[in-house]
Amino acid sequence: MIKFSENEIFLVTGGSSGLGKAIALKINELGGTVIAVARNKEKLEKIKDLSNTPQKMFFEVKDLTEDIENLPNWVLGLAQKYGKMRGLILSAGIMQMVSLRAFDVERAKQLFDINYFSDIALCKGFCNKKVVVNEGGGIVFISSISSIRGRSGVINYSASKGAIDSAVKAMAVEVARNGIRVNSILPGLVDTEMKGEVGDNIPPERLNEILNKHILGLGKPEDIANITCFLLSNNARWITGQCFVVDGGASLS
Repeated sequence: MIKFSENEIFLVTGGSSGLGKAIALKINELGGTVIAVARNKEKLEKIKDLSNTPQKMFFEVKDLTEDIENLPNWVLGLAQKYGKMRGLILSAGIMQMVSLRAFDVERAKQLFDINYFSDIALCKGFCNKKVVVNEGGGIVFISSISSIRGRSGVINYSASKGAIDSAVKAMAVEVARNGIRVNSILPGLVDTEMKGEVGDNIPPERLNEILNKHILGLGKPEDIANITCFLLSNNARWITGQCFVVDGGASLS
């Protein structure tokens, strides 16, 4: 059984809702200390109220698209405030439904700022020896099966997640000498707020087609939280540079 200690500190972005919320609560349930990051203070406060051990659940209000260049220093500041960290979970992100005909460079840059550039900047800060614990740590990116499955209307989104999955492999090689492992998870459609956003932007028949591809049914946030905790634990000590598809079979057809 996976257990974390109070001294194992995990930074979770997008921690106020969806997958980030589920991951933050699961780590806390397993004994770890969590720093949940999001833009909405009220939602973060509710996460603390839901926690089994609120004394080990902290939050930071932060817009990760602002001053991306300074994010590594911000992470260093968190380590000085809370202590050295064991894990970084990158769950913050946005979905953009934009056809090729409607492609706009500025909108694409905005998406990449939150889905890619801010994540890499946070990794730069986390991999500083002053931040990560001496025996190493783990980074888990929340990607998407959109990075490996073609679907119209999500060119920019798919590209941003594909960039993450490529970066995982290169980063894993670069930071292995510091004992840090890097992996990504590619969820299918999970029953979160983002599922509702997807449903609002595509025809009902197309949504049904997507849902039917999930031969094990839609995923629950806990399905992604469970594998995330495994990858952060010592049980996964020999796993790095991998992109794990967790999609209820959606990518099989």
